[in-house]
Amino acid sequence: MRIRVPATTANLGPGFDCLGLALGLHNILEVTPADTDSLAIEGEGAAELPRDDTHLVRRVMGIFADRAGCPLPPVAIRQTNHIPLARGLGSSSAAIVGGLVAAAHLLDAGVDLEDLVPLAAEIEGHPDNVAPALLGGLTVASSGEGGATAARLTPAPGIRVVVAVPGFQVATHEARRALPEGVPHADAVFSVSHAATVLAALVTGRFELLREALEDRLHQPYRAPLIPGLWEVIAAARQAGAYGAALSGSGPSVVAFVGEGADAVGKAMVSAFAAAGVEARTLSLPVDLEGTVIEAS
Repeated sequence: MRIRVPATTANLGPGFDCLGLALGLHNILEVTPADTDSLAIEGEGAAELPRDDTHLVRRVMGIFADRAGCPLPPVAIRQTNHIPLARGLGSSSAAIVGGLVAAAHLLDAGVDLEDLVPLAAEIEGHPDNVAPALLGGLTVASSGEGGATAARLTPAPGIRVVVAVPGFQVATHEARRALPEGVPHADAVFSVSHAATVLAALVTGRFELLREALEDRLHQPYRAPLIPGLWEVIAAARQAGAYGAALSGSGPSVVAFVGEGADAVGKAMVSAFAAAGVEARTLSLPVDLEGTVIEAS
């Protein structure tokens, strides 16, 4: 079986831990029956990722099998990664989603992709990346006593995402340590209203609202010290014609939403990072509307 899982950008500025968008960049997981377990990795992170049972895909497959009460058969896994590692583009969520979908398929568990959201969020620790990775499009997720839930929305056509990917990593746990235990009530209200506006802008096609809507007071100001040049990169994207820009997930990548002029926006973002002493590359990506796709062999 061949499983294709999209990259994601989460938070979308003020939608901390709840908003996510699937992007047209994919990791591919090929899983085939074998006499003994094996694991091969190509592409992004191939030199860094483990090949034993601590590998996230294999570990997640084991978690699903334990929950299902069924042993996994031996399999050969080939992982081809196109999503940059630890750059705020959902690489760990793609591994989690791929592992869960592979295990569910192998064990003939009969679950829909939406059924996997709670377990995927439990493993990841938050639902904003795993939901769009599974369902595609724009997702709104929340976590409660009964586990995570997610709703999928279809963004209006005509928007593209330019991603500036710096040449350094920021671990999610490091980015979370930068957050305060609480924020002023006024800051919470600011972010709630802006998050609602982000949704309205993306669904109705009023993309010009993103310029201010992508601002927040919950995580970007606190994570900015971890990303040299963050504010300058966001400003450069806007000045070059982007509707708006924001930190992607926990960073360090920055995403800009554009209609036209993706090349100019990308060059402006790279130049702004360079002025801060950071090398960066850009990706120009469509929104992925399919989510995880399973191609049974």
